[in-house]
Amino acid sequence: MSAGERFNMSRVVLVNLASLPMAGNEPIFPIGVRCVQDALDRAGHETLLVDFVQTPDQLTSFEWLDRDWDVIGFTIRNIDPIEIACDTHVDNYVSFVQRVREELSRRAQDPVLIGGGPGFSLFAGTLVERLGLDAGVIGPGEQVMLDIARHPGSFRGRSLVLQGRRHAEFLTDVLHHPPLLMGAYSDSHKAMIGVETRRKTCYQGCAYCPYAYIDGDNSGDLKPMDVLADEIRGIHRAGYRRVFFTDGIFNSELRYAKEVVRLVHELRLEGLTWSAYFTPKPFDDEFAGLLTDSGVENVVVSPDSLDDEVMANLGKSFRTRHVSRFLDRSRRHSLPVRVNVVFGGPGETRETARNSARFINDNLEDDELVMHVGYRILPGTGLSRQVRMAESSLLYPTYYPFDLGVFHWVIQDLDSRFVTPQLMMNLLAGRTAARRMLEVEGTADTAPPPGTTFIALTSASEASRGGCG
Repeated sequence: MSAGERFNMSRVVLVNLASLPMAGNEPIFPIGVRCVQDALDRAGHETLLVDFVQTPDQLTSFEWLDRDWDVIGFTIRNIDPIEIACDTHVDNYVSFVQRVREELSRRAQDPVLIGGGPGFSLFAGTLVERLGLDAGVIGPGEQVMLDIARHPGSFRGRSLVLQGRRHAEFLTDVLHHPPLLMGAYSDSHKAMIGVETRRKTCYQGCAYCPYAYIDGDNSGDLKPMDVLADEIRGIHRAGYRRVFFTDGIFNSELRYAKEVVRLVHELRLEGLTWSAYFTPKPFDDEFAGLLTDSGVENVVVSPDSLDDEVMANLGKSFRTRHVSRFLDRSRRHSLPVRVNVVFGGPGETRETARNSARFINDNLEDDELVMHVGYRILPGTGLSRQVRMAESSLLYPTYYPFDLGVFHWVIQDLDSRFVTPQLMMNLLAGRTAARRMLEVEGTADTAPPPGTTFIALTSASEASRGGCG
């Protein structure tokens, strides 16, 4: 390394805000920020990852700020939990970053402050302002963070929003994680860790999904099988027995998905199981056969509605007939299935809800349904374009308009075998939360059912609860 290269090395601390103790938050292994840290380490920068699952005392001690850092990166995975009965995490993030700023001021330090992560990417412009950051990154963060670490001073005070770029080393660098961090997240047999197999913009175009917005225009990198095999072996050696492939849709490119499943078979790692999100098409008999005895925990599909009209409104590329074929193939190959359904989508009526319930009753086993109510509107999605609301107006949980009668319809129409005590509790909590929501103004290109409104848990000016109802 030349003298000039050494001069451009920085000290960077990365803070995993997704590990903060917050109501409704369930921290998972921080795969995204680890990718950024790995890239910085390989470039010769000095890094520290602060994770409050690994070191909970750092939440209050702030000893990690005693070093003279050049850059502090904050990563945000989720803005709020998925459940309609839960409020926002934003206030927790704002409060913590403010505490960090106060500690830095007390120490007379002035590092560059950067934001990133999938949740952050959705609201990058708003959060750069709210958190008082020098810059924020949308999408993959490795290349931009390398730019910032080389010349941190040039980003100070600019309030920039930067678009992430392709990181070519994704195809060549094997990602191995620090043993202490892995140990902190592997405290039970249920511990799961994410593995990226590809980086490619999702083609599905679902109206509620932000993946394409976060990923940007990415023609795609498919991780080579030898690199993927080394990562999975390292995870297994560390004691993990559950892997989640983090692709938006695992079988969106069926040929590559088959290669990954063949690799899992070939590795023959004792006790290893895995899961991912699937789509009902493409899904052929060969693929179903490969999945058999591969260790797949559940083949999870998300039609979200089982009424063809609502599925079309949601931008789904398949219909109920494809779900039926998928279920038939899965049954023939004895595959474990989970089907995600979210009532209250665009165009949901008493009849469409009844159609979904009828399909569920006729086609799903007792343990195959995963159900929610209400669609959170996120920036950059089809739903946000319909309601034409600004990014800043969506920061706190805002749901697409739906008839509050849907909570009653679900209980009335589903077979009693699906209406478990847990489901009843979730529905009651959701109905209570929905009834106390504030009405906010918006205009939709498609008129909602009569008597509905755009609803939010709080307004941005008074959001302070930050809990689960």
